[in-house]
Amino acid sequence: MSGEGYSGRLWNDDGSEDGRGAEYGADSDAPRREYSPDELADEITLASVDGVGPLTAFRLVEYFGSAGAVLDAHESDLARVEKVGPVLARKIALARSTFDVESLVKFCVANDVAILSLNDTRYPARLLDIATPPRILYVRGELRPEDYHAIAMVGTRTPTPYGRAQATRLAHELVDAGFTVVSGLALGIDGASHRGALDAKGRTIAVLGGGVVRIYPQEHEDLAGRVMNSGALVSEYGPLTSPMRGNFPARNRIISGLAIGVLVVESGEKGGSLITARNALDQNRDVFAVPGRVDAPTSRGCHQLLREGACLVESVDDIIHAIAPYEVPAPRRAPRRAAEDAAPGTLGISSASIATIARPPKKRERGAQENVREPRVAESAPEAPKEERLAPVPENASPDEIKILEIIDGQTLPIDDVARKSGLPVSRALGLIVALEFKGVLTRLEGNAITRRRV
Repeated sequence: MSGEGYSGRLWNDDGSEDGRGAEYGADSDAPRREYSPDELADEITLASVDGVGPLTAFRLVEYFGSAGAVLDAHESDLARVEKVGPVLARKIALARSTFDVESLVKFCVANDVAILSLNDTRYPARLLDIATPPRILYVRGELRPEDYHAIAMVGTRTPTPYGRAQATRLAHELVDAGFTVVSGLALGIDGASHRGALDAKGRTIAVLGGGVVRIYPQEHEDLAGRVMNSGALVSEYGPLTSPMRGNFPARNRIISGLAIGVLVVESGEKGGSLITARNALDQNRDVFAVPGRVDAPTSRGCHQLLREGACLVESVDDIIHAIAPYEVPAPRRAPRRAAEDAAPGTLGISSASIATIARPPKKRERGAQENVREPRVAESAPEAPKEERLAPVPENASPDEIKILEIIDGQTLPIDDVARKSGLPVSRALGLIVALEFKGVLTRLEGNAITRRRV
């Protein structure tokens, strides 16, 4: 399901769709280079005016030639621009005197918030191709050239355990294949997608509906910190802007615009995920969907997309096949090749290699056995406290789930160690861990660790 017949979805200042096709890109007469925040003062000021959305800003700059010329223009001249009435014209004319751009720039510099204009060489190349790219982009973290190979992952805020597990698994597979995962930091599938990429030690980008300092939802503040440290938080809104309902439809065009395509994991019949998928089509991006249960409301959106021609995805191979050969990055991790005499449970390590470091156990010294005594247990020893008992194995647990639980037992272990010790494909092991979390058997701790829940 590709975006043939691209028309360009535009957004009015209130977040509604303009409905007409047009394209606005970087200013053709401005050089491409890195710009300092001070050089962008006029662009920042224009974007700060209440009522000046991305489409209006492009119209104004196209009419007057630059953001500085817009801010210097008389109210009567401003009102001649399409959809700029006298009220908005007055706001623009007063913007220099009512908005403290100097304080905002100082705040961004002091707090490592990068400000990128359309002509900045750090501005994401794919985003320049959409109809109305943000004229100003605020970034916490780091955008890199390899983010050109990105897949957006979106879905419902109220997923099923199946949906969470698939999002985690597919995000892990994507970063292993060399992709960056883009999502919106929302509860549900967005959060699972970011975590899956982070657990695989890959790159992920979160596009926010508010400022990059106003983290929303608050439950994802820690997750946002992890994303910032290994990827980037991105927004077209000022860093201290509170998230507002009207921001999110326009935000979704950035999520799809940063990516080669959009993967919808779980979605109802309506919602932001389907808006993002429609944006992807308008931007000539691919749309992918994960099938779900036929009787689950959270599967209806994905199944509708599949009926309309979206690419069905069971693994990252389906995505690579759909976009090959021109959009496939180099794998981040080379596929492991099993040795001919691979020892079981070692992910391809040969028995001969293991033998080179194996050592026979030390012989017990004569008489040592006689000195070893079993500890005496009092007959009236108290029963272990109830809260120290491990959560029981679920009745419907699969053999692989039981293997995961036996590895962890009563320990606290890094998730990567559990996946490695299981001998299972890493993506499958992570999916099983997520499923066991939702069955109430495992508990995830800070520092990317997992432990068996106590009951």
